[in-house]
Amino acid sequence: MHVLEWEARKRADEVRELQKALSDAHNFLFDERQRLLALQAENDELRLQEIQDRKSIQQLLALQQGGAGAGGGGRHQQGGAGGLPGPNVDHLLLQIESLQAQLNEQKQLASERIAALLEDRRIREAEEEAHRRQLAAQLEAASERLGRLEEQLRTTTKDYIVARREKQAAEERALEAQMALAAERQAFLEQGAEARRRAAAELAAVRQEAEDKLEDVESHLRGQLKSKEEELINLSSVHTTSTAAYDRRVQELELKAARLGEANKQLELRRALDVEGWTADVSALRKMLTAVDIKLHEMRLVERLEDDDRLDAILHVLRKKAPKVALPGPVVGGKAGGHHHHHHHGGADAAEAQSVKSALAEGLQDVRCRVRELEQRLADKQKQMPTGGAGAAGAGAPGAGKPGSARAAGARAVSASRRR
Repeated sequence: MHVLEWEARKRADEVRELQKALSDAHNFLFDERQRLLALQAENDELRLQEIQDRKSIQQLLALQQGGAGAGGGGRHQQGGAGGLPGPNVDHLLLQIESLQAQLNEQKQLASERIAALLEDRRIREAEEEAHRRQLAAQLEAASERLGRLEEQLRTTTKDYIVARREKQAAEERALEAQMALAAERQAFLEQGAEARRRAAAELAAVRQEAEDKLEDVESHLRGQLKSKEEELINLSSVHTTSTAAYDRRVQELELKAARLGEANKQLELRRALDVEGWTADVSALRKMLTAVDIKLHEMRLVERLEDDDRLDAILHVLRKKAPKVALPGPVVGGKAGGHHHHHHHGGADAAEAQSVKSALAEGLQDVRCRVRELEQRLADKQKQMPTGGAGAAGAGAPGAGKPGSARAAGARAVSASRRR
């Protein structure tokens, strides 16, 4: 209850502080609006002054232009105009409108400020009334509490007097009980001494009996310990024998693992040799394919070009670029000089060139097929090469069924080196 009252009082204080802060904020807001209206009025005056200055400048410019164009006659007209005009009516009207707008804004601000002040006063009066009622309620509650406390004080005083009398009577009874307890204590001490004497005699008898039983148990345990020691010796010998057998088994397994590792290394070496041989074959076939393409290009040039010097130069350049490999198909030697007789033996040369082209085309197709086949096999082998351990050991079985694979790879490498 007290906590709730304290919370309510705290909340009321916070509300009053917030209301005060709100009133201060309203006053600050109205002050700022007042300064804003003053700035707007000053701005309107500056604008009106600017308009008036512009009109004066325009009139001066008009007078100056009129005086320059009219000459001597302009002086008479200016005398009739009477120089600079007086206050402009439009300027005065604008100033009146500005002042009227400022007056309206000031009236609106004053009315809003008065309304805010009245609302603030009403809220403050309501808060004061609520605070007054709260204080009156607290005063009434405090008066009631004071009456209850006085009644409780009278009751407590009466109870205290009764309790003091009861305490005195209880002290007298406690003194009598203490004397009785002292007598009982003396009797209990005598009984305890007698019981201790009897317990000491019984303890001596029980101790002797326990010592006898302990000797019997000790002899029995010594016999069991001796038998367990003999059993432990037997188990130690069995353990030593088993350890030696297991060590021999481990050594045998290590030797077997070493042999399997060596076999795996041999299989990996054989596979590497196979891949190297296939790579050499692929390189040789690619060179042969390049040579065949260059040869076909030479033959097409022989058929198309009739200029012997130009043809010889082009063929010389192509033969320099061509790799030194044996071409498939029939021997086509003498083609380098055969084109000099092209005009004399046109029919025979054309037939021979056609046969050579067909042979070269067949050889080229064969070479391409072989290159694709070798590249496919090389890719398959390269995919299988990363497998290690058990995979390599498993892959050794097919290799064992092909004893000539290493020799075939070596022969392909030798043939490729010869072709180079």
